[in-house]
Amino acid sequence: MLRFSRLDPHLLDPVSTPGVFNATLNFHGTYTTEHFVLRLSPRVHELVDAITKRETDGHDMADLIQAYSVYLHETIHWWQHMGSSAGLMLSLAYPAQVCGSMAFLQQFGRSAGCVKPVKTWAHWAMVAGATRSDPTLAAANIAVNNALDIDFYKKIALSPKYALELLHTPYFESVGHSYLKAYGETVFAIIGSCDLHEGQLPNPAGWDPHLFRLRVEHAEGFVHGSMPPAAEVGLAEIFEGQARFCQLQFLASSGGPELLESYREKGQFGPIYVSAFELFLRLLGADWPERYDDPLVGLFLLICDLAINPTRGYPLEIESFEDFICDVDAGARFTRLCLAAAEAPELQKAIQRFSAVEYEFVASRLADRCGYDHPFAGLDAIVGLIGDAGPIDALLEEHRTFGFGPVNMPVRVIFSHHIAFARDKRGRPEMFCWPGMWLAGERCSGEIQKTFEAHLSLFQDRSETEQIFPRAMPGRSAENIKSLVNGFFSGMLAFDLALQWTLFPGPFAYDFKWLTGKDENSELIALAKRQFEHNYEVDPDRVEVIDHADT
Repeated sequence: MLRFSRLDPHLLDPVSTPGVFNATLNFHGTYTTEHFVLRLSPRVHELVDAITKRETDGHDMADLIQAYSVYLHETIHWWQHMGSSAGLMLSLAYPAQVCGSMAFLQQFGRSAGCVKPVKTWAHWAMVAGATRSDPTLAAANIAVNNALDIDFYKKIALSPKYALELLHTPYFESVGHSYLKAYGETVFAIIGSCDLHEGQLPNPAGWDPHLFRLRVEHAEGFVHGSMPPAAEVGLAEIFEGQARFCQLQFLASSGGPELLESYREKGQFGPIYVSAFELFLRLLGADWPERYDDPLVGLFLLICDLAINPTRGYPLEIESFEDFICDVDAGARFTRLCLAAAEAPELQKAIQRFSAVEYEFVASRLADRCGYDHPFAGLDAIVGLIGDAGPIDALLEEHRTFGFGPVNMPVRVIFSHHIAFARDKRGRPEMFCWPGMWLAGERCSGEIQKTFEAHLSLFQDRSETEQIFPRAMPGRSAENIKSLVNGFFSGMLAFDLALQWTLFPGPFAYDFKWLTGKDENSELIALAKRQFEHNYEVDPDRVEVIDHADT
């Protein structure tokens, strides 16, 4: 194997931006949560394309491998958002902010017209004496509260300490309230968008009485002013730590430096990338390992995998509502799993071969110590939906051909990929937990590479433009791929305008450069306006902007 020690900081230096998951400075690689797109710099595109086309003559092998590690890093972010249960909730929370409120926004529009934002209108209506019995105000409040509850959830899930900033924020009830509402609306969005049968997923319709009971009982984290202990890290740090250490394992397995200190010297361990790992070491009472393949690194990545894959609320029913926050919050799960590992020191040396047997053994021991479901329980529940001769099989057929129907396409597309991911992860959990160890060196095989390629991101940019393009995939016709892009991002634009209408002050903003790479997008703006008018029967060009102070 070729060995190299030269690391290019211009390819690998870390950066942190909320909601944007980066591998490198100057956006050499990014994955944006609410756009579902993987972006690479022109240089990284050039090198990755050379590898995939097998045209590597004239390129330095060290540069090729480092560029591909960036590509892997960002692909892992796609896996996190589409494949994990916490990532699915985070990703689909965005369309869920609108799906569950569409009927209420339609009712509001029929009565009040296109007044913007709905949030400010509702505030001043109550100041003027309107009561909750007013149907227009009631519709406005439901739409606003749904959107805000889900927004609070997303921010706390990414950074748990953000909850402390919300204590005196209007509309914020509690962490537990936001989590249950976000999970409920997101699961409802999946069920409704995918036409699922009763019993295929938990039914959030039965959760409200439990939330009311917890408020009455003043349960910690479920009543206004009561804050559960905030984890030191959240999804942001866990996602970045997981992606970074998988990336470094790939680099080392491909001939790069094997000592972690080599990467530290080149600036690869900025705060966002090592916060979770350093907390892991501190809770275990362990020192920094020397090598990329140290069992501690394997254990850390396994704990990350377990932390971002809660099972209660989705895909399994909630058993203990009192424990819901610590059952599903990734930061809380990460901390509990680390403490469990500290109490079982034999597990700290258990991962030697990065195998499926080791994955199940260590994961099962940690889950048992924490009182969590077996590591395969969630995967088995999802995979068990396959073969229903009904909506799930129909959805997977759409996934196979990309012949998705137009209704709520973003939800159908992401959920279909989630099911396919769960099916393949159940068969090769070790590859998805430690991809850097399995995609290079002697462990890499044709089967492994084929599995990896089956779960590449749907959308990415190209070297010469920021415009989003679909990835060409075997078995999908050009016509279906084009329809997928048009339908998927038309849906995303509809969600964007509905959220603007609900929450954001000022006139509508039509900044779609992130999608087309162009500053002028008159046709796309016209399409977005037509969709908005079709959905809500109000004309966005006639919007009445309420210029009162923000509420």
